[in-house]
Amino acid sequence: MPSIVSPTAMYMQGAVEVNSLDDHDVPPKPPLKPSWVKLRLSILLMILVPLSIFGYFQNRYTTAQLKISKALTNWDNRQAVLEIKELEKRTGLTSETAFLRSRAYRHLGDDIAFAQFSEIAKQLGYPDAKLQSEKLLREIQLGNVPDIESSLATSMAAPDAELSEIGPAVIYGLLGRLDFGGVNQFLAFWSEQEPQSPWLPFFQGMLQIANRDTAASIESFEACVRENPDFIPVYAQLGAAYSKARDFENAITATRRYLESNPADLESVAVLANSLVSLDRGDEVVALLLPLIESGRATVDMKLILGRVYIAREQWTNVVDTLSSVAAVWPEDVRTANLLSQAHQALGNEAEAERFATIAEAGQPDVQSIDQRVSRLLGGVDNTAEKHYELGHILLHKQSREEGLQWLSSALAVDETYLPAHEDLVIYFNRTNQPELAARHQRYINRRRGTQ
Repeated sequence: MPSIVSPTAMYMQGAVEVNSLDDHDVPPKPPLKPSWVKLRLSILLMILVPLSIFGYFQNRYTTAQLKISKALTNWDNRQAVLEIKELEKRTGLTSETAFLRSRAYRHLGDDIAFAQFSEIAKQLGYPDAKLQSEKLLREIQLGNVPDIESSLATSMAAPDAELSEIGPAVIYGLLGRLDFGGVNQFLAFWSEQEPQSPWLPFFQGMLQIANRDTAASIESFEACVRENPDFIPVYAQLGAAYSKARDFENAITATRRYLESNPADLESVAVLANSLVSLDRGDEVVALLLPLIESGRATVDMKLILGRVYIAREQWTNVVDTLSSVAAVWPEDVRTANLLSQAHQALGNEAEAERFATIAEAGQPDVQSIDQRVSRLLGGVDNTAEKHYELGHILLHKQSREEGLQWLSSALAVDETYLPAHEDLVIYFNRTNQPELAARHQRYINRRRGTQ
C-alpha cells in the first residue's frame, strides 16, 4: 500500500531539493575590471585623506583651545600665553588668540601688554563689546571705578558674561578699598551661583589673613588645594600664610610651586627668601637674591633679607653695601637702621652706629603700635581717613612699603580729598621711580590748594 505523504512533508522535501542545487547552477557575478577597482580606490582615498587631515588639525586645534581655557581658568597665565603662542605658530595671530592673550595679561596685571593685545584683537575684528568688558574688569580690579556696584551690574549684563572672570575683579577691587562688608556680600552671592569655584575658599582664606587668623586661613587654602590642585594663585597665599605661622618648610614648598608658574613675582620671591633665611639656608638666599640685586630689580624687603644673611655671617661690609642704598631712600626705616647700626658698630664706625641706633630707637614706639592700629581699623573702630593714613604712614616709612601703600590707598577710599595721603603717595612713587603716578597725585594736591 503506498505511503501517504503530507503536503507539509512534500513542501519540506521540495525545499531541500531546491536548496541542494549545485553552485554552478547560480549565475556568477561578472568580475570587476582592474581599472574600475583602481578608480574606486582612488575616489575613496580622495575623500578619506582630506577628511583625515582635517580631523587631525581640528583635533589639535580643539586640544590647544582646551589647554588654553584650563590654564586661564586656573590663572596659570604664563602657561596660557605659551599655549597661545604655540597655537599661533600653526594658525597665525587671530582675533581670538589676541583676545585670549589680552585676558592672560589682564590676569597678570601687565597693563601695557593687555592694552596692546586688546587693540590687536579689535583691529582683527573681535567683538568690541567683549573687549570693553575686559577693560571694565581691569578698572574694577584696580578700584578705578566710582561705583563698583553699578560697574558690576554692567559687567553681568555684558554678552557672554562669565562670573568666574567677573568675581575675582570685583573682590580684588573691594579688598583694595577694604570694603570687607561688600566682599562678604558678594561672596555669598557667588557661592549660590558657583558653589564649586576655587575662588571661594581662596578669598575666604584672604579674609582670615586680614583678620589675623592665620590657622583658619591655612585650612581654607589647603581645602582649595585639595579640590583644585592646578589653581595657581592659592599657592602664593598658602606660602605667605605658612610663613606667618612660622612653618617655613611648608611655606617654601607652596611658594616654590607658585613660582614655577610665576617666576617674576617679586613678592613671592621675598616670601621664599624670608622662609629660607629663617631656616639658616643662607647659601640658597644668596643664590636667589643676588642676581636680582645686581640687576636692580630687588625690592627693599629682599635687600633687608640679604642683609640678615650677611649679619649672621658677620660680613659687615656686605651689610653696609647692601643696605646703605635703602637707608638713603627710606632713612626712617627701623629694620634697616637696626642692621646698619650693628654693622657699623662691628666695623668700628662709632658715629654711624650711633646715628642709625638713634633712628631705630625713635621709630620703635610707632612700629610697636602697628598691630593695635590694624586691629582697631579691621574691627570698624576709628574708620576714618586720618586713622587709615596714620597707619599707612608708619608702615610706609618705618616697616613695609607694600602694606603702607595699601593703607594710604584705603585712606583715599574713605576720603579722596585727604591730602596727607596724597602727599605720602607722591613720596612713595617718586622714591620708587614712578614719576607719572607721583605727578598725578601732585596735580591733585595743587588743584585742591589752588596752586599751579
